[in-house]
Amino acid sequence: MTPWRAAALAGALLFGACSKAPAPAPAPTPQAQPQAAAAPAAPATEQEPQAAAPSEEPAAAPEEDKGPPPEFKIGQSRDEVMQRFGNCAVRRVFEPAGPGSLYVEIYQPKDDEHCRKRLGERQFTIRGGSLYQITPGLIPPEPPRAAPTEG
Repeated sequence: MTPWRAAALAGALLFGACSKAPAPAPAPTPQAQPQAAAAPAAPATEQEPQAAAPSEEPAAAPEEDKGPPPEFKIGQSRDEVMQRFGNCAVRRVFEPAGPGSLYVEIYQPKDDEHCRKRLGERQFTIRGGSLYQITPGLIPPEPPRAAPTEG
């Protein structure tokens, strides 16, 4: 195998491993069940905070939507920008990082009156982990694809 093929294969495997969601936790084995039965108090206390946490998240999201539109500043971290988007943004463009370049993502408001009012009719370019540019206007939706013909 040539060195460039090995490098391409390693890069593809690495990209595939990093771009997927984490694997679900493995199911408990029969050997692990006696240990769980021996300590029933510990899992019960761990489950109660976990059950309370998801109920707090949906309550927090509508409160953000009722407030004033969030302010965006060039240079904000991607995590901060995504938090300010809430559930009103959709990613329209993604260009993965190549050799010597940064990845680029372009987000815009969802096709919803509430989201457009909240975020404005503009595009948000995130490059290399920070907000790089805010551009007025929206990317038009893709035209519907025609069914391929036989022959």
